[in-house]
Amino acid sequence: MKILVDIIHPAHVHFFRYAIAEWQSRGHTVAVTARQKDVTIELLDRFMMPYTTLSRVGHGLGGLGCELIRRDWRLWRFCRRFKPDVLTGISGVFIAHVGFLLHKPSVVWDDTEHQQLAHRITWPFATAVYSPQSYNRPPVKKQHLYPGCHELAYLHPNCFTPDRRLVAQLGIDPGSRYCIIRFVSWGAHHDVGQHGLTDSKKLDFITSIEPFARPYITSEGQLPEELRPYQLHIPVHQLHHVLAFASLCVAEGATVASEAALLGVPAVYVNTLRAGTIDRLERAGLLRQTTDTRKALQMSLEWLADKDALENSGRNRDTLLQKEIDVTALITETVERAGKGGR
Repeated sequence: MKILVDIIHPAHVHFFRYAIAEWQSRGHTVAVTARQKDVTIELLDRFMMPYTTLSRVGHGLGGLGCELIRRDWRLWRFCRRFKPDVLTGISGVFIAHVGFLLHKPSVVWDDTEHQQLAHRITWPFATAVYSPQSYNRPPVKKQHLYPGCHELAYLHPNCFTPDRRLVAQLGIDPGSRYCIIRFVSWGAHHDVGQHGLTDSKKLDFITSIEPFARPYITSEGQLPEELRPYQLHIPVHQLHHVLAFASLCVAEGATVASEAALLGVPAVYVNTLRAGTIDRLERAGLLRQTTDTRKALQMSLEWLADKDALENSGRNRDTLLQKEIDVTALITETVERAGKGGR
C-alpha cells in the first residue's frame, strides 16, 4: 500500500512518526510532504524522515489563501506521480482536496474546534474525520470520536520515556526547579484577534517566576533583546525530555500546554481560544487556563508554591491515561483500513 502523509505543523511530525515507522515495518510505502513552518523541517531532518517540501507558511488571510491554491496544485502533482492509496494529515485542508480530485480516501485528524473556516473548506471533501471525545462541538456525520488526544500519539507511555541523563547532557539539571515558557507567533488564520500573554508584561512575568524556578523560553518567533537571555537552546527534537522534568509550563499554545500536562507537569494555558482537549485536561487537574497575564502569574506562583504539585499532577495524569487509548495504534489501523477501501 502507498500512504501519503501531509505534515504542515511541527506537532504533526511527532503525531505521525511512530505510525510511519509501523507502516514501513508492515511493508507499506510512505511519502511525506511538508510545509516550512516554525521548526517542522528541522524536526523531519532530526528524525531522519525523508520528505518533499511543498510550501512555506503564508501570513495573514491573503497569504494563507495564496498558499492554499499553490499547495493544492503542488500536492496534486506530487500525488499524480506517487499514486497513493490513501492520504492522511492533521487539519487535512490539502489532502482532502487532492484526495477528492484523485478519487482516493483521505483521513483527517482534527482537534481544533475554532478552525471553522478550515472545516468549511475541508470536511466536505474528506472521507473521514477523527477527533478526541473531548471535542466541544456536535460531531458531523463523517466525524468519529475516540478516547484520547493528538499528543498521546507520541507521549503515551508505549511511545515515550523521559530520559533524565539526556537532559543533564543538554546542560540542564533535571533535579532543579525550572519552568518552560512557550510563546507562539499568532500567524494562523484562527489566531486573528486572539492573544496570550501581554507583550509589554512578558519580562515582568518572567522575572516574577525567576526566584522560584529558572525560566526557559521556547518561541515560534524571534524574541526581543530583553528576553533572549532566557531562551532555551537545545535540539528541537529533545524538547519533550526537558519538558518532562520541569516544575511548571506556561504556554500560549495548546499543543505545548497539553504535552506538559500529559507528562505530569503542571501547566498554565494563556490564550483567548478555548479547546475541548484543554478543558478536559483542566477537569483532570493537570492544567489551568486563563486569558489574563496577571491571573496567569498568580496561577503559576500558586503551583510553584505547592510542594505536592508535581506528585499530584503525576497521579492525575496516571488516572487520565487509564481512560485513554494508544493513539498511534488508532492512526495505524484507521489509515490502513481506509487504504483498503474500509471506513
